[in-house]
Amino acid sequence: MQASISACVLPSVGSLLDGSINKTPRFGEGVDEVASSEGSALSEQGKEKEKIITEGWLEGSAFQIAFVSLCLATALVPVAPKFEFSGQLYMTIIASLTIYVGSHRSLKGQLPSKMTLKNSFAVPFFSSAVLFGFWCLLKYFPDLDLKVVLKSYLFLVGTIAVGSNVGEPLARLLQPLAAIKTSITFPKWLIQDQGEAVTSDVRATDFLAAAIGIVISVINVFPDAPYSVNNFIAICLVSELLQTLSLGSFVTAAALLAGLLCYDVFWVFGSPSVIGDNVMVTVATSKSFLSSPMMLQFPVLNPGPSGRGFTILGLGDITVPGLLIALALRFDRYRNSNSNEGTGEASTSNREGASGWEWLDSIDDKTYFRTCLAAYCVGLGVTFVANSFSGAAQPALLYLVPAVLCGGSLAAVQRGEFRAVLDYKDRAGMEEAVPEPIEVVDSDKLLK
Repeated sequence: MQASISACVLPSVGSLLDGSINKTPRFGEGVDEVASSEGSALSEQGKEKEKIITEGWLEGSAFQIAFVSLCLATALVPVAPKFEFSGQLYMTIIASLTIYVGSHRSLKGQLPSKMTLKNSFAVPFFSSAVLFGFWCLLKYFPDLDLKVVLKSYLFLVGTIAVGSNVGEPLARLLQPLAAIKTSITFPKWLIQDQGEAVTSDVRATDFLAAAIGIVISVINVFPDAPYSVNNFIAICLVSELLQTLSLGSFVTAAALLAGLLCYDVFWVFGSPSVIGDNVMVTVATSKSFLSSPMMLQFPVLNPGPSGRGFTILGLGDITVPGLLIALALRFDRYRNSNSNEGTGEASTSNREGASGWEWLDSIDDKTYFRTCLAAYCVGLGVTFVANSFSGAAQPALLYLVPAVLCGGSLAAVQRGEFRAVLDYKDRAGMEEAVPEPIEVVDSDKLLK
């Protein structure tokens, strides 16, 4: 039993993105309610409040537990008991925890790549061209060893992703070592900022995290490497994508998800009639891809007539809905930072009290994030049910996209915030935490 891999070239999608920043109107605020002087003060409060919310959500026990659970679930799964639907349960747990961790990581710092509506229309065609290209290489050049190329590329990006994911936890655990820093200037050919070389302070724990990433990637190169190592690199890749990519707005997100749904359905259900072969399944189950961290794998208890020993879930089936769910979490933070509850000096001072983050209870509202994540789990469950009844690979986005979009839309309608959801524009980072205040002109002055 298996779910199809969709958008198998997601690491390349970043090349379609730009870094444009959009200004956003203040959430739920009318122009007749705010004077310009009050708006400026609220902007400063909003910036401070958003920073505090971000730290609270990242340093809270829920995030720490989710990260540890994700690592343990990935590492210990080979010794976990196997039963008929253990693979489906495993995929659901790992996928949801990965989205949870990656979404929260996206709260910290800047999102360097932001997608526009124009980009969202191009992604399905770009992904189709790459997928069909891989299929042509497999079909017409069977002696071409794609495995070497893919492994080399994924060795590099996998090392970076693993190092990035374990870097911050290591810094928390080894604080004396993290205090040791050195400045490194990267060559321009590797990374640059507006044509200038980038200089960054690197902690000693960052070198340790890089070493861990290299070791894990080296282990995964061997043919008999445990599939849990492959899965760990895969979830790190997804978490890194969720941290670094932004869909910009819910309108762009809906357009992208709808386009990739059509992409997934065509290449799974339509390609056999048009091309004479199931392109998606052929590429996803080829030896080149099965031996690389482009999907989650779990051994099947009874392989059946197909002889395939693994249940698989493509990283695209986690990342694509995950980008929308991460956007929903940032929208929740935006709503909380612009609410009237818990603002002012009292809430800031309570932040360092003995009770920890108790003051966040009044603004710890993750309605959209939790609703979309729950809808994702339901959609994934429907995918597995459809797979079980049909006995064939299913385009998972056919079930995941409607589930996530409907979940978020119903929450917005129920809360009376549908227009605010449509108008929301993601910000690039903490420096753009709160938009410029709306300036109000006195109507009496206009009459004069």
